[in-house]
Amino acid sequence: MQEPKILGERVLCRDRRQSPHHPISTSNTYLMYQRGARGVLVEPNPELGALIRTVRPRDVLVPSVVLPTPRASATLFIGNAHELSSLNEAHIKSFGDFDGLGGVREHIEVSAVGINELLTPYANKIDFLSIDCEGLDYDLVKAIDHERIKPAVIQCEPSEHFLGGNTARMIDLMESRAYRLAAITDLNVIFERLS
Repeated sequence: MQEPKILGERVLCRDRRQSPHHPISTSNTYLMYQRGARGVLVEPNPELGALIRTVRPRDVLVPSVVLPTPRASATLFIGNAHELSSLNEAHIKSFGDFDGLGGVREHIEVSAVGINELLTPYANKIDFLSIDCEGLDYDLVKAIDHERIKPAVIQCEPSEHFLGGNTARMIDLMESRAYRLAAITDLNVIFERLS
């Protein structure tokens, strides 16, 4: 089995996952990390960024949000449940009480980076790209320069409860870019590049 080269963990949109959030308990790449893979983790929440630096020292941490187009900064709404943090306050509120952890704890201004600006240095090295940005995933995937940046596998979260029809839009977009739907989970869609 070939060792993965670069993992793009939760291309930050700092939408629930505009970041990897917790570096172990809610990470979909920690098992790969344990097996020697390294990656680029996007986490704009300074509290979680410090934890990531401690627990995953081989990874590169980008302490920003990722947007479809470059911008200097953006407002990040930090949810009482970190995994719900988002650039869209309404998205956080769409989860309601969330077992007593719903709602917005605070909002902070954070640095931002465009998705292509983030991915271009790794264009030919991305085996697995995970985008989890609470409502911004489709816009991020659509903005990727798919002629130059071609991850082998892309995982993203359609946020179907908030953006009805988003799963179908993602599938149509990815199929038009020579990816096939490999799996659908309760929260994610996973695509595999055909060539």
